[in-house]
Amino acid sequence: MCKEGDGRMVFRSFRPLVPVVVLIFCFCFVSCTRNEPAARRGGTIVIGEISDFESLNPMGTTDAHARDIYDQLFLELLDEQADFLTFIPRLAESYSFSDDRKQLTFNIRRGVVWSDGAPVTAHDVEATFRLQTDPDAAWSSIHLKKHIERVEAVDDYTAVYHFSHVYPYQVMDAVDGVILPKHFIERHAPEEVRTVPVEEIPTNGPFRIAEWARGQSLTLIPYDGYYEDGKPYLEKVIFKIISDQVTLLTQLRSGEIDCMEALPPGEVDNLKRNNPNLEIFTFPDRQYNYIAWNGTHPFFRNMRVRQALTMAIDRSRIIDNLYYGYAQVCTSPFVPLIWAYNPNIEPIPYDPDEARRILAAEGFSDTDGDGWLEKDAERFEFEIMTNYGNQIRMDTQVMVQEMLRKVGIKAKPLALEWTVFLERYKANDFDAVVQAWRVGTKADLSPIWSCEARREGGYNRIDYCNPTVDSLNALAASILDFEEARPLFYRAQEIIYEEQPYTFLYTLQALNALSKRIEGAKPDAISMYHNLHEWWVREQ
Repeated sequence: MCKEGDGRMVFRSFRPLVPVVVLIFCFCFVSCTRNEPAARRGGTIVIGEISDFESLNPMGTTDAHARDIYDQLFLELLDEQADFLTFIPRLAESYSFSDDRKQLTFNIRRGVVWSDGAPVTAHDVEATFRLQTDPDAAWSSIHLKKHIERVEAVDDYTAVYHFSHVYPYQVMDAVDGVILPKHFIERHAPEEVRTVPVEEIPTNGPFRIAEWARGQSLTLIPYDGYYEDGKPYLEKVIFKIISDQVTLLTQLRSGEIDCMEALPPGEVDNLKRNNPNLEIFTFPDRQYNYIAWNGTHPFFRNMRVRQALTMAIDRSRIIDNLYYGYAQVCTSPFVPLIWAYNPNIEPIPYDPDEARRILAAEGFSDTDGDGWLEKDAERFEFEIMTNYGNQIRMDTQVMVQEMLRKVGIKAKPLALEWTVFLERYKANDFDAVVQAWRVGTKADLSPIWSCEARREGGYNRIDYCNPTVDSLNALAASILDFEEARPLFYRAQEIIYEEQPYTFLYTLQALNALSKRIEGAKPDAISMYHNLHEWWVREQ
């Protein structure tokens, strides 16, 4: 699943026919094995957030970080691991394929209870699938279920997924998305579910919401009915909303907050030198940053114009000035962590002279001598939007504004509060945006780049459509042999990059800080809070 920033894969009876290089990231605190302290219950941690969450209803949000939180409230059938290939039990304690691999059976864990006291059963799994695949529910990840014909609750604790055909991502697609209670689903029309406040939905994860003061803080406390050893170690987790990055850093240094994601790259070395009480986690991320050109804008419909825009933007300079070596130029809608990533695409060079030549050939000229290009009496002028509070994106806006000015294009920066930004972005109410995707761990271009994803609720916000890309992606995603599928994915990426519907800026290193008073954390490329229920606080 792609998320704003955000399939999955397992092979048990089936394995790839060729070796797959798996990047496994291990993050741990150094301790003495003989004197390692035992985990203890109690303690509060405070996590600093630059913006509030759009929604925590799993059916109603595309916010990548919101998923990190609602994954603490609700259970998926299995828990994906950081190699993007394997899963461990979660709500399902085991699973198995039929001999023809067209039926996948999950054995649901007994004794799991919803927060309203009702037992969690296979009937919840069946009802959730029906909701996820109901077009009226408008779930943004409905595409992940398109090869699943139905889900059948054989009995209270056995759910069987029936597939239309065999392909590599069956387990991944089956388990993507949290399970919701059947009795909650049946009380609402499908089109209503996504707007229900999360506080009104029974949960079954390790945490529950104690309080959500919108725009200020979100407080999680352990769910006493959680199945794993009763409940998490932490007594309270507070997500504190601080919409200013400088203030966030100040409170991180002073100990007012214990954790901060997306550290400003220019501050990392200073934090390492001067804050011995902090652990800095640095590892390859699933995120790439981009400028999206809205294909409904008359100037951005032209591929040559989009290529000229990219040529006018010095991506290496942005990286050097803003990322201090913690980013690399991006050339693909996949990130290097994904096996299907094409490493052979050469970046479009920074070449403002060539950009001017292309624009002139496409009919743009400065007819009135005011320094700005026009075509058909319309100035090449547009708004470039991003979310307030992310200083690097806002700095990127300013740098891009100046770079485009030099070729006669007037870009006007606009920064909006995160939820307002998302509302406009989803409504296609923008000219261009500086944004990021945290891509799914499944090799699949369709969520963002398919013609179908232009529909309401889809991630294709720029009206991009190339049937050749759709065909290549669909065929590649159906092939069991990765080596056979790889060149198809490579070609699809080459087409997208050539057409430049985005100016692909850079892929990032995750830069996260955590107080050393906190033990048990294992952040990875899936989430900083992947195992939050195992975190605990040392005695002072």
